Amino acid sequence: MIKHSLKDDLIHVSIDNIDFSYRIPVKKLGNTIDWKMGEKGTNGILIKNVSKWSLQFFTKKALEEKYVIEFKNIVQEYAPTNTINWEETFTAIKIQNEYNSLAENKLSDAEIITTLKTKYKLD
Repeated sequence: MIKHSLKDDLIHVSIDNIDFSYRIPVKKLGNTIDWKMGEKGTNGILIKNVSKWSLQFFTKKALEEKYVIEFKNIVQEYAPTNTINWEETFTAIKIQNEYNSLAENKLSDAEIITTLKTKYKLD
């Protein structure tokens, strides 16, 4: 379970027994980014309007999806007018974690991108 509290306009989030503890300014909690996967200068995978914080948190160390859902609820509570595309965020997390796993298996970037584009039916 993700624990969270508000103090001095910062949301403190943590997960017991997991190295996961962050402080996020409330005004930045709903920030979005366009997430690119693949080597720089290539036509990798681009997923738009995803949660900046979810990608930062949940792709460094793959965690169960329930934690992402809990984090989504925290964001909705403190930044209800956010423009995050949560469906795309969940997809981006899955793809990035799979990308990282395939990269550990010494596949080339082109092979990884092709595999993921096919699996997730991306352009």
